[in-house]
Amino acid sequence: MIAFLNTARARLLSGRLLVGRAVALSFGRGVASLLSAAWLILVARRLPLDQFGDVSVALALVIILTALSDLGLQTILAKDVVETGRVRRQVLDAVITRRLMWAVAAAALLVVLYVIATRERNLATPALFSLSIVGAGLYNPVITAYRATGNIRLEVISEVTSRAVVLVGGGLWVLSGGGVIAVAVAYSAVGIAVGVIDYLFVRNKSSVGPSEDPLPSFSLRAAAPFALANTIGAVYQRIDNYLVALLRGTAAAGIYGASYRFQDMNVILPAALGQLALSEASGQDPRTRLSIAKRIAAQSALLAFVPAVIISVFAQPLLVFLFGARFAIAAPIVIVLMVSTLPGAAAMSLSLLAAVTDPRRFAIATGTSLALNVGANLALIPLFSGLGAAVANVLSQTYLVGAFYWVLWRRTAELTAGSVASGTQS
Repeated sequence: MIAFLNTARARLLSGRLLVGRAVALSFGRGVASLLSAAWLILVARRLPLDQFGDVSVALALVIILTALSDLGLQTILAKDVVETGRVRRQVLDAVITRRLMWAVAAAALLVVLYVIATRERNLATPALFSLSIVGAGLYNPVITAYRATGNIRLEVISEVTSRAVVLVGGGLWVLSGGGVIAVAVAYSAVGIAVGVIDYLFVRNKSSVGPSEDPLPSFSLRAAAPFALANTIGAVYQRIDNYLVALLRGTAAAGIYGASYRFQDMNVILPAALGQLALSEASGQDPRTRLSIAKRIAAQSALLAFVPAVIISVFAQPLLVFLFGARFAIAAPIVIVLMVSTLPGAAAMSLSLLAAVTDPRRFAIATGTSLALNVGANLALIPLFSGLGAAVANVLSQTYLVGAFYWVLWRRTAELTAGSVASGTQS
């Protein structure tokens, strides 16, 4: 009985610590999100609707192709931190070198896909936006690794500072008539600068001593499950915006892009919970991850519920107040997207934990969910435009949270069975 009470107390304190860190990280991200929202609102009000749609398409492609250029390297780095309890410089440098090589190829692909969707022939805009992929190739791995050790201060400072610089510097340029070029330059230049600074900081903090743990494999065979899972996850989050532009035009993409800002805002805290779950699982028995996942999924859905209700009730006045009267027609899209944030919050909180626990099944779960998402989008967007994309999001997010839970449940059952069999043989 005493042992049970001690275990329960330890889990409660651990859960409180995790939520506390998540709240702190989410507060920083919330401030950064508000600054980013202010920036997008300024852009939406100053640019014609078609040009704002072009910006939405470019940002969606940046997210998708940043994940594509990762090829699972970021998750391999996070997994190494979870298993060793520290950031190893040799592993960090190997990941960054490979990320930057693939970022160049992804930048070229962005230009091609942007032209296909927008029918624009001016390559300056997509070329400038594509440079942000290089910055992300530095920033994302080092922040993920550092966060996996339980350190969140660097991420908070980086997110808030970078958004503030973009808002002030880029905002003044847009107000003076800089147009889409000003948006692209401000976004990419700040991304590269922050990536370089954070890489140098985390590298200086990394471990350089000898380690008894072997180095992770970076072969395509070892990275394939992580690469597939990461790429699918990013495509899953932004393919709807790209498909709306491709199938219904950039004006429709602009309307949907504004609506999606509310979705992004409501999953800030669930995303933080999921990312910080790695630090809680660091060095612990993998069989405990299912219990961690259950708690985090429930917390995430509850945290998303109240904002979803409030935003749904006031969707139209919020759209008009923030983006202008021409965006009022997006209210039904916002409401449906708020419904999707409930299963989406739970799925997002489970994502990285499921990825490092069972990469193969995680890739299967995300792959089938993406197939469902794309199929539903292709069926519904031609008929209902952005509203169809929002409905497709509800369907696929609901499937995804169940799939992630299945990944963790199956792996836990296998580990438990193996432990019992080992104990019986001994």
